[in-house]
Formats: sequence, structure tokens, C-alpha cells
Amino acid sequence: MSGEIHKGKFIENFYSIIALIVGVIFIIGLVGQEIMLSKDMPANMIVYVDESRSIYYAPPYIDGKKYPDNLKINAIKALTAAEAQNKKFMADNDCIELGYFEEKTTLTHNILVKLGLTDPNPSRWNPDGSWNW
Repeated sequence: MSGEIHKGKFIENFYSIIALIVGVIFIIGLVGQEIMLSKDMPANMIVYVDESRSIYYAPPYIDGKKYPDNLKINAIKALTAAEAQNKKFMADNDCIELGYFEEKTTLTHNILVKLGLTDPNPSRWNPDGSWNW
């Protein structure tokens, strides 16, 4: 009889643990969709700088002709993001708002990638410093 009590207690504890794990996974899944993680642009990325204004732009913003009319395209030049930041140039506000300089993903997606259950999102930056647009 004592063996049956231990067996029953073990099964109760086992089901409690399973319920707890399922509950935690469910909560992380719900909350994880709302928690955004961001990754900044690598230092070797090529940006376009306007030295007269001390501002740098994302190449897709310039190449896609989304820039303001008063920007003198002939005056911009290419530097790495690290060089532009070392010169104390500031990122263009429109490029920041458009999300060019960071990648965002949810906590849930990050967890699923780490568990090997899904593929990571394609990066907007290539390892050689070019933009993947």
C-alpha cells in the first residue's frame, strides 16, 4: 500500500511539473511577443556622410532617393559607421525612425532560434560592411 501512495504522489508531482512548464512556456510566448530586442548596426557598415552637417545616412535611404531635397548628394561620401561615429557625426533622424541602424526581433523569436525551432531573420547587413537591401 505504501508503494501505491509513493507512486500516486510521484504522478501528482510529475503532472504539476508538466503543468508548470507548459504555463511558463505559454506566458513566455505571450509576453515574449511584446518584448523587443534590438541589435545595433556593426561598426564596419558603410554609411554616407554629409561632412558639412556632421550627419550620416543609411545607403538605402540615399540610394532609394528618400532623402530631403536640400541634401547635396554630390557632397556626401562613404565611411564606415565607426569612422562616422568617431568624428562625432550624428545619425539622420529619418534614418533612425525608419529603423535603418538597428535590427529588432521579439524575445519569443530569439528563444525559438536558439532552440533551433526556426531560422533567424535575414540580416540587413552583410559581414563585409555592405547593406543587404
